[in-house]
Amino acid sequence: MNDNYSWSLGFGRWVGVPVRVHALFFLFIAVIFCVEWNHNDAQSMLLGTAIVTSLVLFVSVLIHELAHVFAISNLGGSVNTIVLTPWGGNSDLTLPSQPSSRTLVHLFGPFVNCAIFLLGAALLIQTNNADLESLINPFHPQAFHTATWEVCLLKIVTWINFQLMIVNLIPCFPFDGAGAVRSTVSSLNIDIPVSRVEAAVRVMGNAVALTMIGLAWLLRDQTHGPIEPIWFLLVTAGIALYFAARYSYFLETSDFDPQWDEMEMGIEHESLFDESSFFPLEHSENTAYSKWLVEKQEARMRDELRIEQEEQDRSDKILAKLHSEGMNSLSEEERSLLQRVSERIRRKRKLDVIE
Repeated sequence: MNDNYSWSLGFGRWVGVPVRVHALFFLFIAVIFCVEWNHNDAQSMLLGTAIVTSLVLFVSVLIHELAHVFAISNLGGSVNTIVLTPWGGNSDLTLPSQPSSRTLVHLFGPFVNCAIFLLGAALLIQTNNADLESLINPFHPQAFHTATWEVCLLKIVTWINFQLMIVNLIPCFPFDGAGAVRSTVSSLNIDIPVSRVEAAVRVMGNAVALTMIGLAWLLRDQTHGPIEPIWFLLVTAGIALYFAARYSYFLETSDFDPQWDEMEMGIEHESLFDESSFFPLEHSENTAYSKWLVEKQEARMRDELRIEQEEQDRSDKILAKLHSEGMNSLSEEERSLLQRVSERIRRKRKLDVIE
């Protein structure tokens, strides 16, 4: 989805960055309650497991996105808005210019989830409170019992962070793995056409989708556990990934439309929720750290403004060339530059409308 603000609810500004929660997150929480309701007849157990699982998922996803923010803040780039989804985020980010830095940004979220999983798994296995298979099985969520709430909470945290890590490493839109593949290929060969990179990403996404559908056939008789039938979940996920890979390919390889006038750039989608935040949050920061952070942000903003001005000057020349010689005269790099300038203008207009 191109408009990160649509179908999302504001949750205040955290460290100066607007944080929003996508409607899919609330839908996923409803699914968690439905699964627990179907699997457990005890209402107290239902509320305990579903509530704790939902809270742990929210915190884990938030940590995942804040890891991306930390990486961007130190590698160059900027964070306009954090939008939380069940798998991580659909945030509005300006990635660093270096492909290798972009790869690190994409992988830092799954890396933090992996670190949390390894720490939790080590503690649980060492104390004989869980085995590795139960902690990584995606079809057996962990239950919460008040009698041993510390162990149960650690199991849920460990299980959820492993699932977030695995899901975000899938090389398919909208997960971090797709962005990591793009950035890695670009860092290895900066001259490779965008269409070839996106074709490779689409093939990998389709491979994952077909693998899930194949697993659905193999597990068609599996009916035990809280998540059932397993085959239906796998088929649904496989179909969704197949069309997501297709959508991402056409989104990333669509030719730049030269008819980008003022009216076209002003088109906006309406938000489902009001822009006002539910929770206006206050935060206090260490004075020395704040000063260092401000200086670092100012230096980055100066570099970004310089790069934007250079690209704007180049785009004027390219548009003149486009007007005189036609679309076919533009190289792949020139089209990419025009796309970046166009997206930058759209983003600025979007922020102006919100403010």
